[in-house]
Amino acid sequence: MTMQRRTFLSVSAAGAAGLGLGLLGVGQALAAPVGTLATAPTTPFAVGVRRYNWTRGSRPCTTYVYYPATGTAGGNPVTDAPVANGVFPVYNFTHGYQSSPQNSLFIIRALASAGFIVPAPHFNHNPSDVGNGETPKDVSQVITNTLALNTSGPLAGHINTSIGVGVSGHSLGGMTTHGLLTRWADSRIISANPQSCTDQGTPSSSISAKVLFVHGDRDDLTGYSSARQAYNEMTWPKAFLTFVGGSHTSFWSDQRFPRTVVDWARWTMYGDTAARDRLPADAAGSNTRWEAQLGDGGGNPGTTYVTIRNAATGLFIDGRGTTDNGADVGQSSNSGNANQQWAIENTGSYVRIRNRATNLYIDGMGRTTNGANAGQWASGSSNNQQWSRVTTGGNLRFRNRATGLYLDGMGRTTNDANLGQYNDSSSTNQQWTITGV
Repeated sequence: MTMQRRTFLSVSAAGAAGLGLGLLGVGQALAAPVGTLATAPTTPFAVGVRRYNWTRGSRPCTTYVYYPATGTAGGNPVTDAPVANGVFPVYNFTHGYQSSPQNSLFIIRALASAGFIVPAPHFNHNPSDVGNGETPKDVSQVITNTLALNTSGPLAGHINTSIGVGVSGHSLGGMTTHGLLTRWADSRIISANPQSCTDQGTPSSSISAKVLFVHGDRDDLTGYSSARQAYNEMTWPKAFLTFVGGSHTSFWSDQRFPRTVVDWARWTMYGDTAARDRLPADAAGSNTRWEAQLGDGGGNPGTTYVTIRNAATGLFIDGRGTTDNGADVGQSSNSGNANQQWAIENTGSYVRIRNRATNLYIDGMGRTTNGANAGQWASGSSNNQQWSRVTTGGNLRFRNRATGLYLDGMGRTTNDANLGQYNDSSSTNQQWTITGV
């Protein structure tokens, strides 16, 4: 695609001072059986770290390589710990201005514990280093050196060098990450996660990567609109996790951030489709917006469809094949057909839920009485078709914007029972499991 490029965005010298704000958190771990790993690990690893004093020409590229280690999962990374059994993909992380890998352990540790080799260079970089390509070139060198560790030394034989690599980073690190997909393309990249970045150029035709953007829409250091432009120009598969009202670093303390990033890495590097299917739930809740074009499995970006299963009854929300406005929505046991497949479409702070077979939306119908049936209606602008998402115990609840009632299974276990609505309760009748199809 040819287009007129805009001026590349960067941060001012004054604003740059804010890009290195650090916040330590607890990473979410996922993973590992003993032996060579052909599939994504399933239980957490301990994390080890080794320091390498690398250079690119005269430029220092000191790198802390974090990795799955033997021992008990949890706790801080252990220096020079023995590597765990297995062969692990590489997922680089680049920190922001005046920060360090140690200030980003909440995300680095989550990735390493989930089964990734995570080179994390420590740079004394600035916006000019990113804008002139020096930092992106440094990261490419770090990736080359990390892959070379597979041939000798303590990590030999434990690095997957055949599938490509992942790259991620925050702020200047996020800009570096996007730069590696655009002006300073590294064709080894198959997965990327720019966090709080600005657009660094036109996507390179030499790269075929799955890209997840993360950004707060009230970021006053790296503009949200610039990241949106970068996202819009990127080909699918791609996704964007917005923290509504979030600042440059506010989402660092939100566990939805590492949870979503880790599952993105698991899907894109290990081919873990269960992790892909968890992504909408990983990102869901108050003050987030999830957008994704992940593909339909047939080479088309299409729409991502999910099933919505009640935690209490085990039944799935079903459109019943009706195309009549106002028809009730049903619940039934798993059928595998399009009547039980739904697109969850973002509309700012709310979502609309559209049936794949009928193209109608779940609608509150203006009904405010407890136990009222939920209906279906053709696309419209009414608040009756808008639902807020609330995360409870790993499941989602859906609250209607117009009526204030929640979608509720009503304890109905009979096939083709009607889907209800009810006031807020602690019942699992209001909790739903989302699974991709």
